[in-house]
Amino acid sequence: MLDTTAELVAEVGVERTTIDEIASRSGVAKTTIYRHFPSKQVLVVEAVHACTHIPAVTDTGSLRDDLISCFSGMTKASYEGRLGDMMLSLMDAAQRDPELGRLVRAQAEQRRRFATTVIERSVERGELPDDVDVDLLVTMLSGPLVYTKLVRRQRVTEELVAAVVDSVLACYRAPVAPESAANA
Repeated sequence: MLDTTAELVAEVGVERTTIDEIASRSGVAKTTIYRHFPSKQVLVVEAVHACTHIPAVTDTGSLRDDLISCFSGMTKASYEGRLGDMMLSLMDAAQRDPELGRLVRAQAEQRRRFATTVIERSVERGELPDDVDVDLLVTMLSGPLVYTKLVRRQRVTEELVAAVVDSVLACYRAPVAPESAANA
């Protein structure tokens, strides 16, 4: 049931996926589907969870390397394969369906927590200032990647992730005072 639901959502979208079609394709009776899933939304939510791969958050001791690993893993997990095919339809349907809206927000929050963890560790190590706005930094890192995938409809590459991480981190590097000014 879950595989069939995921296939249908990827093919035709959440709105056009029906319990009748899920039953027909999966060979599972509608009564059985409704016994396990009281609504199409609950079934779609479970199908998304079944497709979601949670990447491991590494701790290499390097903020740059950890962010690249984190965002490369998140973009691959979120936007490639069946889940990637489902995301645009899910995001659209989530605007009108509160249950799907909670799903999309929960997934986004889960991915955000990975990046937040990486940044908070780097603050503890002294790589970033104590007063860094973690939420803003995560948004600055996520924005170009989401825009590339969802608006431009282009693949998020490892090279793009590295370029975004490097560009954003450059904003947080402390300017080095010229040697003559430091000695004055």
